[in-house]
Amino acid sequence: MFLFDTLHMANTAMSSSQLGMQVVGQNLTNAQTAGYVRESLNLQTNSGKKTGNGILVGGGVHVTGITQVIDKFLEERLRNSISDSNASATQEKYYSELEALLNELSEYDLSTSIESFFNSIDNIQNHPENVTYRQMATEQGLKLTKDINRIAAEITNIQTEINSTITNTANDINKLLTEINELNKGIALYEAGGTNNTSDAIGLRDQRLVALTKLSEYVNIKTVENPSNGSVAIYCGSDILLMDGVQSELMVRKQYTENNNTFYAEICVKNTMTPLDVRSGYVVGLYQANNEILGNFSNELDKFALGLVDEFNKIYTSGQGLTGYTNLTSLAAFDQPAQAISSYPNLNPPITNGGFYLQLYDPKTAVTTEHYIPIEVDQAPKVDPFSLKKSPAIIGTSINDIANAINEINGINASVNAFGELEISSETSGLEFAFASDTSGVLSAIGINTFFTGNSANSIGINNTILNDPSKFAASKNGVGYDVNNSVQLSAMSVKPVAGLGNRSVIDLYDGMVSEIMLSASTMKSINATNSLYQASIQAQRDSISGVNIEEETILMMTYQRTFQANSRLVATINEMLQTLIEL
Repeated sequence: MFLFDTLHMANTAMSSSQLGMQVVGQNLTNAQTAGYVRESLNLQTNSGKKTGNGILVGGGVHVTGITQVIDKFLEERLRNSISDSNASATQEKYYSELEALLNELSEYDLSTSIESFFNSIDNIQNHPENVTYRQMATEQGLKLTKDINRIAAEITNIQTEINSTITNTANDINKLLTEINELNKGIALYEAGGTNNTSDAIGLRDQRLVALTKLSEYVNIKTVENPSNGSVAIYCGSDILLMDGVQSELMVRKQYTENNNTFYAEICVKNTMTPLDVRSGYVVGLYQANNEILGNFSNELDKFALGLVDEFNKIYTSGQGLTGYTNLTSLAAFDQPAQAISSYPNLNPPITNGGFYLQLYDPKTAVTTEHYIPIEVDQAPKVDPFSLKKSPAIIGTSINDIANAINEINGINASVNAFGELEISSETSGLEFAFASDTSGVLSAIGINTFFTGNSANSIGINNTILNDPSKFAASKNGVGYDVNNSVQLSAMSVKPVAGLGNRSVIDLYDGMVSEIMLSASTMKSINATNSLYQASIQAQRDSISGVNIEEETILMMTYQRTFQANSRLVATINEMLQTLIEL
């Protein structure tokens, strides 16, 4: 009787060794498979039996299952590190693209264009009567504005690309969630209840682990496994992406900026239309690149361009060229010409109480006469705190008022055309006009005698009047062709602090913007290097537990082989003993 029990025990041991060899073979075969988790054969001692005299002897071994060797908490940490690493790597990538776009420290960067422009204005001072140098200054100004336009356009192109990538990423996340949901169903089918719950659905679990790792590259996730059936619920921050077979669908909506010129793509949960609570991963990297890295620099570039236009034109509009105007049209148009100019919200710079001089110049006699045009802004009634009486409201100067005031000057005609633009022309042959000492900012605001046009990095340009006739470049301060004092003030902007630019010069302002980008890029590079090292460290820990060690598997294979051989010898020995008993 005991010989048969021993024979059965040896047989189960041989079967266990065979199954162990198969598990080892599976591990060795997938040693280089990405995401593969090492499998382990789980063995358990059989219950013993008592002999006739009450002695308890062993009952051998049996297989309880095949499971994955995995530390689930370590896997969670690894996925978190992957999310963080992808977020910082994406931000570093776009910092590098922005640095390449700015192309600083080369002869083609914007700093060089700024310096070349102001240097060309310096040259006018050395050659005041030579139109060629004014033309060169105009061309350098045009190059500067085109360089600013180019940078702004390239930033917009990159942001458009990012928006498209975010849309594609949302689709990829939806596909991964669908895949994981299907794998959950397959795993639950194998592992829920019955006789199979002692083994993992190892092939399906490996596929799900790869999908979860891929998902963590996009967004931060937390997983909770259901112990009863092996399915996992997936959370992204406070949002549930997948639970009990119910999958949240993601979609992208457009989040427009304040001026509605650009938009940022944003991933939302479709059924609630709330932004996905994403805190790390590729998506956060894209968000940061779009909104912070590129978006903030684009805003700063717009402020720089607007500041350059406003502050340069403030000085420029009070100057005169080598020749005066015989006709001129304002760049700004007013749909309500009788309405106060100061009430129009989009004019830059804001108009203040003051005025400007209209100069009449006769080239034959070189005589200049000046006529003052006052400008007032809207003012609400003021209450005297003692008498409580209200002063009358002041209605600000309109474009019609300016035209009427100019019309009162002999030899000059002014009117507001059908488009709401102010037109000024000389009625006397040979009589030229110019502008001086604008203390109200109205000339710059309505686009009269300006050099720069536009109010942003995309729209900054050069007044066509100057492009067509560079002799109009307003280098003089005291009359047409009289001096170059205005050009002295203009060129000083490059190195002299300007109140409207935050008490910085034009060059210092731009260099500060670039320096901030360089510093942030360097910081992000360090952060990404740290995140990558941490991920590599967690990956190494994970591989030491769940990865396949070929040497260890080889030793285990030899162990199973020896166990099989030993039990084979035991079976042969028992067979000989049974033959002997039969022959007795």
